[in-house]
Amino acid sequence: MVYFQVIWNGLREPMRQALEALVMERQIEGESTFPPSLQRLIDRGKLEGMREGKLEGMREGELKGMREGELKGKRDTLLRLLARAGIVLTEDESARIQACTDVATLDRWIENVLGAKTAAEVLS
Repeated sequence: MVYFQVIWNGLREPMRQALEALVMERQIEGESTFPPSLQRLIDRGKLEGMREGKLEGMREGELKGMREGELKGKRDTLLRLLARAGIVLTEDESARIQACTDVATLDRWIENVLGAKTAAEVLS
C-alpha cells in the first residue's frame, strides 16, 4: 500500500487520471487482480463517489424543486391578480403564463397588472 501511495504521489494529474481510468475499467470488466489492500482502497473510493453523487443529486433536486415552487407561486399570484382585476384570459394567454419559466418575466407581468385593462397590456 505504501509503495502504491509513493508512486501515486509522484504522478502528475493526467497520469493519475489515466491510471484511475485503467483501474476502473478493469474493475468493471472483472479483470482486476489487485492486492487486497489496494482493492479495499478502490472499494472505499467507489463508496465515497456514490455517496457524493447521491448528495449532489439531492442538492440539485432540492434546488430544482425550490425553483419550480417559486415559479408556481408567481404564476398563481399573477392569475389571482388578473382574476381580481376582472381581466379574462384566452387559452393562449393562459398557456403562455403557465409555460413561462423566467422569474423576471413573471415579476414584470405581476407589476403590469396594476392599471391594466387587458391581458395584452399585462403580458407586454
